[in-house]
Amino acid sequence: MSKEAQAERERQARIILGTAETEIAEKFSQASQEYLNNPTALHLRAMNMVFEGLRSKGSMVIVPSSAVDSMNLGALGGLTAFAAPHLAEAQKEEESEETDTSEQEEKA
Repeated sequence: MSKEAQAERERQARIILGTAETEIAEKFSQASQEYLNNPTALHLRAMNMVFEGLRSKGSMVIVPSSAVDSMNLGALGGLTAFAAPHLAEAQKEEESEETDTSEQEEKA
């Protein structure tokens, strides 16, 4: 009886996952229709995805050269410029941490 209950829970879990996959596929299909006739929106979405990937501290994003070309980012230099605000923020945080450490050492 315990095995039957476990099998039923697993079946229900699979049904839920399958339903979620179907809903996700429908949403992606709707999104693709929105982007189909709106290349600017697709371009902005792609740039946003790259930006979100670069926001994570210590992250690395590999972007196909065709995407870099279409975003007019100018290869590596463009990507570096694209990430510059995030890099500047990270540098400020590091400098602040170094200052705090120096002050603590002086007090000791």
